[in-house]
Amino acid sequence: MRSRPRHRAIRALGVLLVLVASCGAAPADRPPGAPAPVPAAAPPSVALPRAEPAWGVVDSTCAPERLAARPAGVDVAVVEAFWDRFEPTPDAVDAGYADGLRATVQRCLDAGVRVVLGSGLQYPPAWVRALPDAAVRDQAGRTPDTGAVDTVFSAAVAAAADGYLRRLVAAVPADRLVGIRLGTSTAGELGHPGPEASGAAFDSWWAFGPAPQHGQGLAPGQVPSPLPDWIPGQRTWQGRAVTPDQARSWFDWYSGALVRAVADRARSLRAAGYRGPVHVPAAGRGVLPAALDAAVAVVLDTAVRDGALRRGLDYVGDLPALAAAVPGAVVDLTGLDDATAVRARRLSPPQDRCRPGDAQALVGRDAVVDTWPNQRVTAAAAARAGLPTVGENPGPPGPTTGGTADSDSEADQLRYAVSYARGCGLSAFLLAFEDDLYTDRSGLTPADYEAAIGG
Repeated sequence: MRSRPRHRAIRALGVLLVLVASCGAAPADRPPGAPAPVPAAAPPSVALPRAEPAWGVVDSTCAPERLAARPAGVDVAVVEAFWDRFEPTPDAVDAGYADGLRATVQRCLDAGVRVVLGSGLQYPPAWVRALPDAAVRDQAGRTPDTGAVDTVFSAAVAAAADGYLRRLVAAVPADRLVGIRLGTSTAGELGHPGPEASGAAFDSWWAFGPAPQHGQGLAPGQVPSPLPDWIPGQRTWQGRAVTPDQARSWFDWYSGALVRAVADRARSLRAAGYRGPVHVPAAGRGVLPAALDAAVAVVLDTAVRDGALRRGLDYVGDLPALAAAVPGAVVDLTGLDDATAVRARRLSPPQDRCRPGDAQALVGRDAVVDTWPNQRVTAAAAARAGLPTVGENPGPPGPTTGGTADSDSEADQLRYAVSYARGCGLSAFLLAFEDDLYTDRSGLTPADYEAAIGG
């Protein structure tokens, strides 16, 4: 699935977690090069049931009239913060915006609705974009058309983000939140910028500034490239042939840097006093093991479906590292019943449903998983890592949402996504978007949602 930049009115991605026993402890064996664990979180004040998914909405306004009309059983609201509005100048909070955000969260809490907060790191203010070496760069020296900053490798951006997160936690009733979302991309998801960011399909690797290549201004917790100045696809480095093992080492560094960045931001949340779950939105399905093996064999001189290789998305390899580094982490499937599920449902036999044994089959030598939809692959990868999952539907078709012309209608997304949430063992499903229930944009009504989850 493509990455999902949102229009400001509809950008928030829903995330939610039920606390599980594994949230407070990391696996005994940490993968080599994985970041140090974030201090274990204390249980949040509000736990969620496991037997049935929790139900909620994305991009909630917590408006009184909507709270009063919400569907029975829907008691989770995803509220998105915006960094550029919260902190328009360095280290200076816009009191009016902060008060409004706090009031929005409080309205939902007062109505008995649990709140997930989108951190809004994907909306850096202009002063952050102007920081030295803040821009992310590819191998040709290009910067994304989106104005994305280097949230992964830049020490200056990391320091600014950490300060923002501390002030954000202080501005809201953080001890009553049931989740805060962290991502690295311009869509607020895990990943380096997608191929659409540079205007050149599939050709950009986003780790070629002075920080990732030579350690100049490198963010804490990161390490510089194991092959400085080598560009994926080049057959030689420093006068010698590049081996597949070296190519794999480079990709593991490139992909693992995403987990290290999330772990550092999670440490900032903990230091600020937040003790609840940390949610990591995961777009698409990442690179399948067989596809990564094939790419490594040609020293990364190839592209992989949906740009997953260049985004650094290796869920099979990186989710165990995430589990080790960030106790309380949750994987958010950001395209439940996306176009890949529609196609998989039409196969004979259908391949859209999660099944027992998927976690083992995903890495089995004889398994054929290329026909699996995004949600099934990522759910299996999360299960292998021992991480809980939540999810949301892609929403209406358009350049500012996750929907495409091949997606189900929003009414069908609601029906199928609810079924997939149950069948894949998700802890929560959050409908994208709240506006679709209370305007005539989609034709959906609160009664439709209530009927879908009540059946």
